[in-house]
Amino acid sequence: MEEPKTSSIRIEPLNPAHLARWVQDAPVEQLSRFQGFLIGEWLSSVEQRFPDLLPSRSPRCLLALDGDRPVASVVARPFNRRGSCWILQLPELLGTVDDHSHRMIQQALLQQALHSWTTQICSWVIRCPATDAEAIALLRELGFQPLRPYQCWLPPSTDAEQGTTDQLPAGLRWSALNRRTAQLLWPIEQGGSYSHLRQITDRHWLDLLDRHGPGCGVLMAGDAVLAGCIRLPDAGEAGLVELMRDIAWDPRLDQALPSVLNGIRQRGRPSGLLTAFDDAPLSRILEAEGWTRGDEQLLLGRSMWRRQSPQRNLQLTRSLDQVLGRLRPQGTPLPTPSLGDRN
Repeated sequence: MEEPKTSSIRIEPLNPAHLARWVQDAPVEQLSRFQGFLIGEWLSSVEQRFPDLLPSRSPRCLLALDGDRPVASVVARPFNRRGSCWILQLPELLGTVDDHSHRMIQQALLQQALHSWTTQICSWVIRCPATDAEAIALLRELGFQPLRPYQCWLPPSTDAEQGTTDQLPAGLRWSALNRRTAQLLWPIEQGGSYSHLRQITDRHWLDLLDRHGPGCGVLMAGDAVLAGCIRLPDAGEAGLVELMRDIAWDPRLDQALPSVLNGIRQRGRPSGLLTAFDDAPLSRILEAEGWTRGDEQLLLGRSMWRRQSPQRNLQLTRSLDQVLGRLRPQGTPLPTPSLGDRN
């Protein structure tokens, strides 16, 4: 497959040679992060070799190289266990580039990512700030379509949280994300998604089990789930989580959510929290608890399905003569009786 090029820029999968040349110049935190991506590359190749045995969980990484110097990267992670949908992160600039625009490098990385990995990938999604018009225009050129808007919230400062408690009202409890609670949360997670989004992401309730993390869980009232918090698959080290609730507002959330939000902040220490963009009641509680409205985030998706001509079913496409042949007599036909005079 031909690699997209921007003059001398090369696009390559992350490998040990890159890190060996990079070790003297890269910051320690950045080098550690890409060492993790390299391990993910190895694990991902094993997962894709045995898709029926191993769920897809490991990330993959592509580097843009100017000579031998890494200048940008793009990371992709499975969005479901089947590995049929993956989520991309916007390309990250790692160094200065004199002769190439950032947009050209972004385009080269994204194009290579969309076409260089396994054929099991049927669709892609990516999250982008709604105010980044240049990035959205590039993604639209690459075939991505807007799927759903989100609102990002930034946690309150430590000083603003001293009086908040995590004691829930009577009859409510906070439970960890497990097989039972994931099945109960699943209708709420799906209820906020359009059919096209569900088709693109191709997820199952089991995929929610991979979204557990510090601060994540579900708010229970008996055997019913009122709300839930899950880790985002593209959060990485940023620590983004998503808070979701049922479509109909439950009045018990007015008293319970302040405690839930405090528990998420104390245990998870997220850098941000995503909610549905148009959730006014939830926004009102977040603002009252000191959370600050951040950027609007847009989830975009692209399907990689190819229209294929259906295989002809030989049993259904036999010639008419073959079908009718079964109805024909196999022996010598008998003479037709005559009604005329036999004498």
